[in-house]
Amino acid sequence: MNSFSKIIFILMFSFLSLDCYRNLDPSDQGDSILDLSNVDWETNVPLNLASNWDFYWNELLEPSDFEMGSLPNVPVVEFRPWTNLEITKEKFPAKGYATYRKKIKIQKKVGSIHLEIYFSHLYSACKVYLNGKLVIEKGKVSSDTSQILPDRTNTTIEIESNQEELEIILQIANTTFYHGGPRSEFLIASPKQMLLFKNKSLLVEIFVFGLIFGSALYHLFFYFINRKQKSFLYFAFVCITFLIRIPFLNSKSYELFLPVLSFEFQTNLLHYVNIATFLFSISFLSELFKPYDYPFVRFTFYFGALLASFTPFAPVSIQHYFNLIYIITFLVLFLVFSIFLLIKHKKEAQGFYFMAMALFSLAVFCFLAISLNYYGVQGGLYLIIGYLFYVVFQSVSLSQYFAFAIESRANIEMKLHEESLIALSKQRAEMQLMVHDQLGANLTDLKVYVERQMSGLDESLKERINLEQINQRVISIIQSLRNQLLYIEDLNLIFENFVTGIQLTLLRRYSDVGREFEFVPTTEFVRYFSQIRIIGKNQSFFLNIFYMLYEVCTNDIKYGTGESVWNLHYANGEFLINQKNLIRNSELIVQVNPELKSIKQRLVQLKGRLHVQIEAGIYELKIYFPEDRSIPHFLAF
Repeated sequence: MNSFSKIIFILMFSFLSLDCYRNLDPSDQGDSILDLSNVDWETNVPLNLASNWDFYWNELLEPSDFEMGSLPNVPVVEFRPWTNLEITKEKFPAKGYATYRKKIKIQKKVGSIHLEIYFSHLYSACKVYLNGKLVIEKGKVSSDTSQILPDRTNTTIEIESNQEELEIILQIANTTFYHGGPRSEFLIASPKQMLLFKNKSLLVEIFVFGLIFGSALYHLFFYFINRKQKSFLYFAFVCITFLIRIPFLNSKSYELFLPVLSFEFQTNLLHYVNIATFLFSISFLSELFKPYDYPFVRFTFYFGALLASFTPFAPVSIQHYFNLIYIITFLVLFLVFSIFLLIKHKKEAQGFYFMAMALFSLAVFCFLAISLNYYGVQGGLYLIIGYLFYVVFQSVSLSQYFAFAIESRANIEMKLHEESLIALSKQRAEMQLMVHDQLGANLTDLKVYVERQMSGLDESLKERINLEQINQRVISIIQSLRNQLLYIEDLNLIFENFVTGIQLTLLRRYSDVGREFEFVPTTEFVRYFSQIRIIGKNQSFFLNIFYMLYEVCTNDIKYGTGESVWNLHYANGEFLINQKNLIRNSELIVQVNPELKSIKQRLVQLKGRLHVQIEAGIYELKIYFPEDRSIPHFLAF
């Protein structure tokens, strides 16, 4: 198992173990009173009281109504929405109200005890009575459905009692949501254990939020560096929509920083966030598979988003149905379209497997969360985990995609570079051949003609028409032509091997004037240029170095004498060219310095500097210039 698989396994195991509460066994359930007197509340994890609640439909009963005991013919139900109950042949409508009641024996004898009750928001307003006292009301509960006000906040209730038993009465009313009644877990524990449970849930959300936030920032910064990669921008926006949703899921952590928001506001906010998520997701896919355009699919998402943007203005009784239908429809459409792109364009879809895993995890966890919420089980944590796995796998997939794009672009540049070198080499060879065959041949014919004319004339006539000078001029032109042809060969060579090309060019020039030449490049200097390829973007850098060294050689030939020593160094991103030679006499100092003007002009373009020292008849030139870090390096084979 590789390290990446280990990380995924650890994450999944951690998340699965974070639901730190215990469901009661059927054997623990009593007919009338649930006996929890043997529970060690200080060490025991929270208990889920989701079973065996007395259910009173269409009644809002007060504690005084139970003073004579439980009412007859009471159905016992699970702590789930009454719209999912199957007590009678006809299902209960979402719009309505009911009372739930449960009695628990919490200790063996009378004494002070401190406990807490915790449950997620219900559908969609509630009152809670404990041992005959009203302890909290969320929203507004009323038998008049027009007076019901929904609430979407979790509830924590502290219990300080000295009684053996605990009577819990819940009045729940709903008028707008497509479900009515309780949902999720109804937990009871000591304050210490309940705090630990909440902190673990919050820890998961913070962990996931941090990872997605980091991914969003990374892809945003990457887009700002490379504006052509819009897929990174759209994916960052998808991550941001996930970040907006997370504080409203599970533990409702937004309440730590903001005042409690109304049920209607949260519903509309999350609905518009869902719309944005689908729009950015389809834009992300379209940009990722840009060569393959599917305008009909994009139009479907845009048209669906336009229609969905008006659902908050629909009657409240049907608004939530429209929102649910929109989410399911376009989630399925997005997944189907994504899988279609991956299968049809598998060869082009770099990071195929990671993208497939991202879509699979998103589909599994999203549909699991939707299904659980529909049946009244808390699914927020599963949705958060789905976001995490989608972002992680999609980020890896996107990184592979971009790495492939970079590699492809580098390969294209290298291929173009090789083709340009071949074309340039052919062009220069043709030019050499043309100059040699035509101009060279004509100049040679002229030289032969002049020599023949000179051989048939007497000396006085030669001097009068100056044939000797014409002959020497022709010989000089032929020599200059030969030098230019060799110069073209030198340029060809430096494009193939820069260091060797420079060495042979300088060696030829010194040999022509009878000077000795020592060329000593360091291993680092040779290694640097062996890992560089001369392509269109960096030709000026190499040519500036070549011309600069060519001019240094020219100065040496004009004013120097004896052996010329060249030491070439590279270290810590900087080059040093150290050239030494003897000078003919000290009076040449005044003449040498002005010749450095053209070298300095080259150094300005190379962002370098030089230092000249003349001492005891020895001329020493040191040239410093930095490497061009924009030039890519390639491994030398």
